[in-house]
Amino acid sequence: MTNTIIFNIAILAGKLAYFILQITGRQGTALPGKVAIKICPDILGDLTKRCNKIVVITGTNGKTTTNNLINHIIGGKYENLVSNLKGANMIQGVVTSFVVNTKSSYDWGIFEVDEGSIPDVTHFISPDHVALTNFFRDQLDRYGEVENTIKMVYDALKTVDSTIILNGDDPSTVQFNKLSNNKIYYGFNKNQFSKSNHDVAEAIFCKNCGNRLNYEFISYGNIGCYYCENCGSKRPNLNYVAQSIYINDNNYEFDLKINMGNDDKNSLNNDETIEKGFVFKYMGIYNIYNCLAAISLCLSENFDIQFVKNQIENFDYKLGRMETINFPDKNVVLVLSKNPVGLSEVFHAFSYDEEPKSLMFLINDTHADGKDISWIWDADFEQITDIKNIKSFYCSGTRANEAALRLKYAGFDIAKIKIHVSKDEGDFNYPINEMLSENVKSYVIGTFTATPEARKILLSEKAKSEI
Repeated sequence: MTNTIIFNIAILAGKLAYFILQITGRQGTALPGKVAIKICPDILGDLTKRCNKIVVITGTNGKTTTNNLINHIIGGKYENLVSNLKGANMIQGVVTSFVVNTKSSYDWGIFEVDEGSIPDVTHFISPDHVALTNFFRDQLDRYGEVENTIKMVYDALKTVDSTIILNGDDPSTVQFNKLSNNKIYYGFNKNQFSKSNHDVAEAIFCKNCGNRLNYEFISYGNIGCYYCENCGSKRPNLNYVAQSIYINDNNYEFDLKINMGNDDKNSLNNDETIEKGFVFKYMGIYNIYNCLAAISLCLSENFDIQFVKNQIENFDYKLGRMETINFPDKNVVLVLSKNPVGLSEVFHAFSYDEEPKSLMFLINDTHADGKDISWIWDADFEQITDIKNIKSFYCSGTRANEAALRLKYAGFDIAKIKIHVSKDEGDFNYPINEMLSENVKSYVIGTFTATPEARKILLSEKAKSEI
């Protein structure tokens, strides 16, 4: 147990740092925690003892959306939550969430954690649940290939007695089957959005024997119903399954099959039920996987299924993850994308909108974004040529020229490409205002540092337009 005086000094110092950041116009999502850890290195362990239950969400894509969705569902039943909802997902961000919301006890602690920070966080916490979204190549100059990331998380989870909630459609989760932890699997049945071809340069080799995997279908990237003819490895039996997925009035609707038995995935048994009519209003088939992670957690904690369904349907998310910003004469959709699979699926989601539109891709190469931007050549830009009614495609950010070059090589009409190379990570005022002058719906895609800067500009312009 940490010395009480040191602990209290650390909390006060963190609060002071937060106050100073707030009055200077900054969010303060990580520095207060960093200050507190500097004074009291073991502070996270003491803080998390105040939580009755703890959930950790990690993986390459979908952490922030899943975290916010889980908070929304659980927050409908419990008021006393602590969470890093704004996406500061390293250990200092987790500590900051306690510093700015210090209480003697919490019903739930719900935290998204960067894959690279999982070893640091699990050193102090043994969560009740760990939800794994997926593993893709991401920030190569930081982590290297995806196998390094998977090993970091796998080794960390060896040390905790957590129920692990796994995306069973991700071949990378095969390795986690070896862990002794209780496991819950979620995934898809074949549906109208399923693909037969692998269209993104992502690993499709068996994690057990290295043989090339076969697929009954692919949802996106290398996510789908896979099997290995060489060693017999295959997708595990799923406990929570999305099926009959379709789009209705720009919303995704799906049915949920629940199978808590251990029979073959195609068999019917007394433990299987089907709940119809889940609705999620955010674009991208990958978002249904985020829903499944949240559903799996909440139903395993005995939440009422109708309550969970209602909370998902009325979920309203901001912070630039398929966030719609409404202007008087148009809507702008803002979305974060930072790796080839994610960007390919964003483009795919846009293809369902056949109305006139402009697109913008903001790509920076700061340390936080990753200096290596070669990943854009692995993303499926070629599908953009088939998206209907694109009026303009804006390329901006510090690496705007490379984005424009990738578009050119994809065969997109170069007359529609507009380039603005940014002087720094937030220099987007000119292209955003030019885009806003077009009387069509707009989609803005940004990398890690670009998205929040673009959001600030868009909200500022929205406020001006309402005066």
